[in-house]
Amino acid sequence: MKASNNSRIPEPEVPVVTLAILQLTRFGDLIQTAQALEELKKSHPEYRVVLIARSQFSKPLDFLLKRIFDKVYHLDTKRIFESSEVNGLKNSFEGISSFLNEINGEAIEVLINLSFSNSSAYLASLIKSQHKIGTFFDLSNKMQINDKWSQVVYSTVMRGSLNPFSLVDLFKNIIGIRSAENKSTPAITARSNTIIIHPFASQERKAWKAEKWVEVIYRTLKENEGTSIQIVGAKNEILKSQLITENPLLKTFGHRIQNLTGKTTLAELSMELKKAKLFVGHDSMVGHLAAINNTTTLTVSLGSVRPHETTPYHPNAYNLAPRTKCFPCFPTDACSFNQCHHDIPYQIVSASIKQLLEHKEITAEWVKVAVSSFHISSVNFYRARFNKGHMNLESLIDNHVDSPDIFRSLYKVAWSFVIGDHEENIPFPKLTANTHRDLLDALTGLQHLFELSEFGKKYSRFILEEISSHTPSIARIKEYSKKIDEIDQLQSMVQKTSPSLAPIIDYFAVRKANLYGDSLVKLTESSYYAFEECASLCSILFELIENTISEHKLTSSKINSRSDVNK
Repeated sequence: MKASNNSRIPEPEVPVVTLAILQLTRFGDLIQTAQALEELKKSHPEYRVVLIARSQFSKPLDFLLKRIFDKVYHLDTKRIFESSEVNGLKNSFEGISSFLNEINGEAIEVLINLSFSNSSAYLASLIKSQHKIGTFFDLSNKMQINDKWSQVVYSTVMRGSLNPFSLVDLFKNIIGIRSAENKSTPAITARSNTIIIHPFASQERKAWKAEKWVEVIYRTLKENEGTSIQIVGAKNEILKSQLITENPLLKTFGHRIQNLTGKTTLAELSMELKKAKLFVGHDSMVGHLAAINNTTTLTVSLGSVRPHETTPYHPNAYNLAPRTKCFPCFPTDACSFNQCHHDIPYQIVSASIKQLLEHKEITAEWVKVAVSSFHISSVNFYRARFNKGHMNLESLIDNHVDSPDIFRSLYKVAWSFVIGDHEENIPFPKLTANTHRDLLDALTGLQHLFELSEFGKKYSRFILEEISSHTPSIARIKEYSKKIDEIDQLQSMVQKTSPSLAPIIDYFAVRKANLYGDSLVKLTESSYYAFEECASLCSILFELIENTISEHKLTSSKINSRSDVNK
């Protein structure tokens, strides 16, 4: 008899890897988180991904989140803390414990905290997982940030306005998503001749007054026959919307204006955005929802908004931002006049709307020809471009690039190379006398930082050599450690004379506060590598700035020689 070949040995089951994303912030951050995770699910469909979010923000977005996440855990903070007011803290503790027990029933391989707050860090500490990324507290109640991209977020996004990355790209970098392809410009589909306008924002300083939006809407409807406008917003913005729709200037256009403020769910609003030809508004969740639906967006950034971080993640995204010196401010900064509100003329917004409706894109050439130099003199105008899967904001006003934009570009190259291990190619910016001077000042500061980092490496090496000697001296080790402390203090002082170097200095401070190791040897080795990384960042930025200045001098000499020939 012959053995049968029909019976097969069953293949062993591959264990399902579960990732947990902790995102306790608001609607916009949740949508941007979903955009990042959408790419992860495309490249690794075998992963099980769960989301932990506050129910007041996650439940209204359930129509979107359930397409991307395998399960969403809704943390009802309002119910939990309201019960403490009525029944004492015991009920709140029981509510939190019940929520944690449910989550800890998951076999979580990696917990990734994408919300950088103390409350999310404490919650991350209580959730069981084999590995943790982002902020969390250890057993000694010390905040830990072990991965480098989270350290970049904590030291740049949380500390200043020189972060060059979109939040979606930062989330992707933290998670470890490598985008293989750029986002392509979506094919133009049949859409209604409707513009959706969201003229509100979470803070007063982020939004124009009603009068300015009335001017934009009046010009738009007057110059674009057949176009209608839908005004959208939350229920608490109904009165503000009425200040716009009931303005006498818009009386003759009432039949072409539909006020949907407070009348739609987010799912219904998403469907309206999918049908609309254009979205116009301030920085808000609605712009990100438009990007999800491949709708062209024109964002007016004001107040504390940072265009490079929060512009809708989409190839057809445009952003107008003021050149006001104090822009972007911090939410805690006092401001009584809101100069940035006056620095973006409504004329450039209405002209851009007309161009997008008729020609579907805005170019630098169009801005140069069609928009008055008076109107663009106080404005930065950007368009989103994708390079190697990451979004960049390309200036549409080529005769002006300010110092912050130049430094953001330089930092993008440096961070991407040192931490992300990939190269970013950017064109050399055009320098003015002021930006040239700022770059020269930064060279001096970088030289100081580099020298201090080299000293830090030297004294870290001295400690390691002393420890490995036959008769290590505690006194010498303390002396070298004191020198390292002095170097740390001197590095922080460089920021006072070279504020544009704050991202490196703050990043290095976070790196030193999160050294790896459970022994003096490992901690010292970690310190040595931190100093080495700081020196590498300084060296790369120094070279980039030198090349930028050299290119500027070369270009200037060519222009001067041409003018001499013409004479």
